[in-house]
Amino acid sequence: MSRLEERYRRVLRLLPTGYRRQWEDDMVAAFLETMQTGDAETDEYLADHGRPSLAEVTSIVSLAVGLRIGGPDAPPRPYAWGQAVRLAVLAGVLTQAAMATVGLAVTLWLTGALSWLPAPTSEWALVPPSSSWQATLNVAGYAWLPAFLALVLGHRRAAQAVAVIAIVPKAIAVAVEQSSGPAPLTVAAWAMLLIELLLLVAMSAVHRDGAPVARRRWLLALPAGILAVPVPLFVAQATTPALRLLDWPGLCCALVVVAMVVHLGVCAFRPPARTLPWSLALVMLAATALVLRTATLPDVVGQTQRTALLTIASVQAAAVLAVGVPLAVRAFRALRQLPPESAAAAPHSTAD
Repeated sequence: MSRLEERYRRVLRLLPTGYRRQWEDDMVAAFLETMQTGDAETDEYLADHGRPSLAEVTSIVSLAVGLRIGGPDAPPRPYAWGQAVRLAVLAGVLTQAAMATVGLAVTLWLTGALSWLPAPTSEWALVPPSSSWQATLNVAGYAWLPAFLALVLGHRRAAQAVAVIAIVPKAIAVAVEQSSGPAPLTVAAWAMLLIELLLLVAMSAVHRDGAPVARRRWLLALPAGILAVPVPLFVAQATTPALRLLDWPGLCCALVVVAMVVHLGVCAFRPPARTLPWSLALVMLAATALVLRTATLPDVVGQTQRTALLTIASVQAAAVLAVGVPLAVRAFRALRQLPPESAAAAPHSTAD
């Protein structure tokens, strides 16, 4: 076996075992054939020093993800994971859209556009943007709302394009502020930006070949989510200064804990296989919230209220673990009871 073949087979380990067992030899033969140049010296050199191209590796990674995140025609386990990823993505974009909608409403309130509401106090006076760039940055965040609507209505590429509008200005602002601003470097800004980028990429799982999105439910979830979370949170923080210690990572932990508790209550009355996609989705969201909470702890250490903030953060992380671990055990136990992966999919082509 040549070094080139060894390297290619090493990349193929990314594929599911069943698929690789059936198609690996055919894929290797096709790949090695494409690497032949007809010149003996060149072929010998490639056999010893050649490597799969970046395009080939990317194609295999895409195939591996596609096989594990399956649509309605996929085997039970990949289908369950596919549903879980789609639900987690939709929930993440929904959260961004709800927060963006409330942010827009608060801005309109502070500007006096919502005259039927009580006038804001001086403490909540709106600070005008200092530049056109700052105004652009403020408006860009509202793009999560149309991105969510486009994603639910089946326009995934449009949703991703709109989400880019929300992410790119923020990425530029974070890079500039963290590299040249007077404030110290913080983890939270980069962590949130990374999560938004992952969310942007993960939107690809919500495609037409996947299970159809329950449009009505998700569209109704937007106003319900706004009334259930951001609005009460804003009112509470406006009237209770102590609640302003709840930062974004803490809010993510609180939301996912409540969602998992409600889900576990539902699971008590339904078979595990039926609730499995949501169980896996909540486990992924809980893991994300826990990583975000843990990664941003260095930012807390430098603040004046660090003792109280560290205590609150520890309680938040403990709550996620206390509810998330039992849910994860239940979810993976139900996942193991499903039939194993099938290798019936068509073989990968290096010409793709």
